[in-house]
Amino acid sequence: MVESNFITAEEYFKHFYAVPQLPKLPLADEEFISHWQETEKNAAIDFLQNLYGIDFNFNWRNVDAIKISFIKTHAGKLPSIYMENHDDFTALSSFISGRNEIKPLPVTVNAFTISVKISGVRHKIILLNRAPYSNVAADKLNLTADDWLEKSQTIRLRHESAHYETLRLFGGMKSHALDEILADAVGQVAAFGNFSAKRQKIFFGLNGGECTGRLSFYVQKVLPADREKVYRAVGTVLDKIEGEISNCNDLEIVCRIAGKSIADRL
Repeated sequence: MVESNFITAEEYFKHFYAVPQLPKLPLADEEFISHWQETEKNAAIDFLQNLYGIDFNFNWRNVDAIKISFIKTHAGKLPSIYMENHDDFTALSSFISGRNEIKPLPVTVNAFTISVKISGVRHKIILLNRAPYSNVAADKLNLTADDWLEKSQTIRLRHESAHYETLRLFGGMKSHALDEILADAVGQVAAFGNFSAKRQKIFFGLNGGECTGRLSFYVQKVLPADREKVYRAVGTVLDKIEGEISNCNDLEIVCRIAGKSIADRL
């Protein structure tokens, strides 16, 4: 008997998106975009406080680095808020989510695509903190620290854009291994020019049936006894996807990975 609130590995593996005949891309921007504007550094907090109509009462660690810009995706533009301090990232994510208290975040979490209501209108926003991606050290990828920080920001930005694309193009976005593989795949290609299964296993903290990294966050709904099965399956699927998307463009990668479940790849 399956424990309450948990699913089996087999149920977890079934998730995929029905990929429709796509319209002309990019999609038109959503209406909430008109409420936003790009800001110079150190003007972002003032703009956000005016937009929300509240005071963000926090001792910002690096307020001069916080800025807002627009990014272009296949699903239209999105406002993106950039930071260079994890405490600032944690505080701002709490404030714009409407929390009264600051909710601590793991150091491995440095990006969100979130939906918030402002003046009765639902907005989608990307939050990005400048830090090594997945809390992976540069030497694990044979990169310099500066090069890895630049690549990390590229991956993070394309990753969050991909979540927005699955939402608008396919009707959903989930905290699931398949969605994370998809988003990291286009992020890897943007940063490195290719997708590497080996690199992805490092990002996930994956080693056979063990996981010491962020993939563990995406299997919380899976029976604890089944999680090793999920980790092994994801490792197998990553190896297959590397060949599957080797000659694909960005949009083809999104559609190919989204449209086929982990179960159908095993």
